[in-house]
Amino acid sequence: MPMSDFPDLYAFVLQLYPLERDVTLRAQGHGAQALFLDLVRQVDPVTSERLHADAASKPYTVALLPGRRRDRVELRVSLLQSELFQTFVHALLRQMPGEAPLRLGQASLQLGDVIGTPAPKGHLWAGYSAFSELHMRAEATHTLQLEFATPTAIGQGSRPDGRQRLGILPDPALVFPSLARRWNELAPASVQLDATAVREAAGDTLITRYHSASAEINLGKGPQKGFVGMVSYELPLDPSQARLIALLADAALFLGVGMKTTRGMGLCRRRI
Repeated sequence: MPMSDFPDLYAFVLQLYPLERDVTLRAQGHGAQALFLDLVRQVDPVTSERLHADAASKPYTVALLPGRRRDRVELRVSLLQSELFQTFVHALLRQMPGEAPLRLGQASLQLGDVIGTPAPKGHLWAGYSAFSELHMRAEATHTLQLEFATPTAIGQGSRPDGRQRLGILPDPALVFPSLARRWNELAPASVQLDATAVREAAGDTLITRYHSASAEINLGKGPQKGFVGMVSYELPLDPSQARLIALLADAALFLGVGMKTTRGMGLCRRRI
């Protein structure tokens, strides 16, 4: 990667082991976020508070990877601002034997391996890049596939009674504009995307195959609905539109899709 494209996007997988036997490790999104914020708080309370505060677009995502074992849980964290990298690595280095354990709900956990490199030598959910690097390397293609690994829901405004309207289908007209909004909230001005162009490209993108289902995640105030599964898309014939959709699909690994990506929802990656 050229020096001008120094990473500002990171995805880590933290392998965590319970300190007690017969403990139940529950997939709770609010617990995963609390663990991450507490990890940061131990070395930088100011940054932890900033990350916890309400913001239009928070510069991180946190999720528990599905398929957990009884003796281990994998926490996936992505950082979307380069200045968070040093703080996070410092926090990880502090997790030596004898330090106060990390908490996930009622379980006390000890940090094991931290994986930051992509497969095949690393992890399918790990990696690093830069907004500018993704933008430069995106290539038009005819089809691509996305894996939605944790419940995903995309906000669609509010009902007259104030309740939020949610899209819980992998409709390209929902998925890719949602990714573009997140991109534009966090990416440098030099690689901002045209929202109209994204909507037009998404409108010309079709679902060709899918295996998805509705799902729920506990966020502390009751279950939140979403969808999970594998979805294949046919991209527009126009190369510039196809390239735009491919770019957003590549960025999904770091950005997540839809709402509450800091609390376990919207974990997504491109498969093809």
